[in-house]
Amino acid sequence: MINAMTAMSESDARPGPTKGPGRPRSERAHEAILDATLDLLVEEGFTRMSIEAVASRAGVGKATIYRRWPSKADLVAEAVACIKHRELREVDSGSVREDLIELGLQAFKTKESGEVTELLIKLMSARAHHPELQEAFVRHVIEPRRRIVANVLRRGMERGEVRRDIDVDLAMDVLMGLVSYRSMMSAGLASSLNRTSLEGVIDLVLDGIATRSPQAPPAQTRSPQASPAQSRSETSSR
Repeated sequence: MINAMTAMSESDARPGPTKGPGRPRSERAHEAILDATLDLLVEEGFTRMSIEAVASRAGVGKATIYRRWPSKADLVAEAVACIKHRELREVDSGSVREDLIELGLQAFKTKESGEVTELLIKLMSARAHHPELQEAFVRHVIEPRRRIVANVLRRGMERGEVRRDIDVDLAMDVLMGLVSYRSMMSAGLASSLNRTSLEGVIDLVLDGIATRSPQAPPAQTRSPQASPAQSRSETSSR
């Protein structure tokens, strides 16, 4: 899936001066560890993969990994959260609808999303059997994404686009649940949820949570307003 970086010696992972331009060695080691973790997750799954195997593939020592992550669960959760084409970026266009559409497009726009979905499906079973993985997954992967969507909805409340009495968590469940469902059902193919269908889904949800514009009464029920002259004429004729 994701090729691990070139193996490095243990000395490369230790703090020290870099040789020539480029990223610091500690940063390269960090990325190599995350890449190796993702590779081994796909190949072996959470239960079978080991810190020893990750260290070997990344070209670092186990101590280097344990200095950064207290457990295998934390390492796996952060590796998934840091997949660059899976990250959601904050958006604020001034419109709830446009912000939600942009976030949806971010989630589906990459050709690698099928591989990511395959990985997430494999992790579902492991999360059910390993509470520590579920806790780390929620902390590293789920909560940051929910926070971004919640920020969009709350800004919409402040601008008067979204009703202030809505259940924000429930609205997020509906929006994000559909994206997750489509992703799993289609093996993550980006074409499974294009902009047109994404707009339809978001409009359907917004129809339930948006503020209502006051509507004028139908024309046929309005009484024509008499002018002051007409009123005086009618009064004098009585």
